[in-house]
Amino acid sequence: MKGLKFSLIVLFLFALAAVASAAGDEAAPSPADVHIFDSPRDIKWGPAPPVVPKGAQAAVLDGDPFKDGSSYTLRLKVPDGYKIPPHWHPTDENVTVISGTLGAGMGDQFDPAKGQLLKPGGFVTMPHGMHHFAWAKGPTVVQVHGVGPFAFTYVNAADDPRSQH
Repeated sequence: MKGLKFSLIVLFLFALAAVASAAGDEAAPSPADVHIFDSPRDIKWGPAPPVVPKGAQAAVLDGDPFKDGSSYTLRLKVPDGYKIPPHWHPTDENVTVISGTLGAGMGDQFDPAKGQLLKPGGFVTMPHGMHHFAWAKGPTVVQVHGVGPFAFTYVNAADDPRSQH
């Protein structure tokens, strides 16, 4: 009787493991969900979205930056002297400097004296709703990641590039 109970317990555990494994397999990502860029040359750049001032280029590495609740990773490439006026986002913004120098400051007025310069490898996170601004010293590439939507509200509506013709 002990052998039968042991066998039934073992059989039950194997069945439970098989069910758990099958459930896990259904949720496993497919190879199409994996994005590999083994060289900067593999990144396809295009015009930046109209939420940022003209002159920037963008590349979406993963996800959909404009979809609510979607995680995303994108890169922005900007020229020397590029400026993003004071603005805020409805979600947290996480920025890593890949190359060049990014200036970042907080507040309602664009004032580089109240900001900080970030070199390659530097990182800043701006919580949702935080008013901030940015500028580039030299050609600069940054990587932005977060959870969508990647949306901007400019402190001064006249600074919004979507309203400029």
